[in-house]
Amino acid sequence: MNLGFVGLGAMGLPMTAHLLEAGHRVTVSSRSRGPIEKAVGLGAVEAGSPSAVVEASDVAIVCVPSSPEVDEVVGSMVSVLGPGKIVVDCSTIDPDVERRQHERVTATGADFLDAPLSGGTAGAINGTLTLMVGGSREVLERARPALDPFAQTIVHVGGPGMGQVVKLCNNIIYAAQMLATAEACAMAVKSGVDMEKLYEVLLHSTGDCVAVRTRLPVKGVVSDSPASNGWSPGFMTDLMAKDLDLALSYGAKTGVPLVAAALSRQVLTAAVTAGYAREDFSALAKVIFSMANVEY
Repeated sequence: MNLGFVGLGAMGLPMTAHLLEAGHRVTVSSRSRGPIEKAVGLGAVEAGSPSAVVEASDVAIVCVPSSPEVDEVVGSMVSVLGPGKIVVDCSTIDPDVERRQHERVTATGADFLDAPLSGGTAGAINGTLTLMVGGSREVLERARPALDPFAQTIVHVGGPGMGQVVKLCNNIIYAAQMLATAEACAMAVKSGVDMEKLYEVLLHSTGDCVAVRTRLPVKGVVSDSPASNGWSPGFMTDLMAKDLDLALSYGAKTGVPLVAAALSRQVLTAAVTAGYAREDFSALAKVIFSMANVEY
């Protein structure tokens, strides 16, 4: 299948690698030279622009950081879109902005899906991402060969923009989990609790959650956690902060109070201010530990 990929970041490059491993011809475009060279080294074909990616592809996947960037990329594609083409946006952006992209693309006769991702860099590398897909179910089935190589779970969640809504709901919960995990760990460390024993208890108790299992913010307890690996990001602090900004904005539009999201966002703000923007978002725990006079 002739595929395209725009945006070879921490997620996009390993996703592209899986597409190439699956035997697809992949044409790529990205703002940074390094990832393009890596993709070409794996067998991808370089294109000079997103429009050139679309021209070479049956399905073009977009994975960029923000709403304005998606708007810009899709805008550059419109002139070469038409019947038979599919654009899949795997970015996490504002649901209303995404719905406008659906309208722009389908007006050309092409098709569009929003398919934001969950699973972080590890999921992209391992090909185990979860995709929450908004748009036509029939279009999803046509696009599935372009998504299966890097996704373990693909769920059609509704019409245009609904993938983005579901992604924001997921990240509201995940951020709140992380904040609660950080607070609990700070109290445990300050009280002299054996953290490996706490971890064992949590795994078999009602406190069990993804944040505990993968991001317990105490070095040495979970060997592959960011805390045990210099806070190396699976999902950066500034990206989680961006997603919560999107959630808070959409919550205001829909009249839903997002108290936990707002509190989590404030701690993320402190983490960014403290210099942890490019570290894993579990580094928000360092803010809580500092406030509690706990060494980390």
